[in-house]
Amino acid sequence: MKKKSAFLIAIIGTIGVLATIVGLGLENPTTPIASALGGFRYFTVLSNVFVAVYFWLLYILNWDRFPIFNKMLGAIVVYITITSLVYITMLEPIYDPRGLSGFGSILCHYATPWLTIGFVIYFRDEYSFQKKDILKWVIFPLVYFVFLVILGLTTGDYIYPFFDINVAGIWSFIIAFFGIMFLFVILSYLFILITKPVKKN
Repeated sequence: MKKKSAFLIAIIGTIGVLATIVGLGLENPTTPIASALGGFRYFTVLSNVFVAVYFWLLYILNWDRFPIFNKMLGAIVVYITITSLVYITMLEPIYDPRGLSGFGSILCHYATPWLTIGFVIYFRDEYSFQKKDILKWVIFPLVYFVFLVILGLTTGDYIYPFFDINVAGIWSFIIAFFGIMFLFVILSYLFILITKPVKKN
């Protein structure tokens, strides 16, 4: 059951990433390769890549026998949940992808995230995330924010509209940053609670 679930998530995650990347290339025929590769700037694509790679390793190499590998799932499920929630609440109203990109968006923002969440909940007895793990989980989001700021200041491209200082202003950036980090903390504690061992009497 676990391997079959891992295979399903790996397949859907891979298809979602490929559909999104190829879709970006097709939408920009003058610079298809650059546009496709540019898709890896998005947190959505990166978090879905993490999911796909994790579950391929789980399915093919059975790496769930390593404790450190199991801990990584905590970070990945938090990242992919943020991807889905931020898209649903902040981006879907203003983002209308069509064709292959639209298909990729459905997989990346809905199918892959919620299958991953379901996997963690269903197999929660096999995982045990701890508060100290959050210090490691937060590294990637912080590095991504630094990347986003540097990219924005040097090219004017802040990737996401709520982070665009030139359009929305510095306060929009600050509110969005702390809002997402607050969401990160809440989700981290939620998944720690979900996987907390139940004491038997």
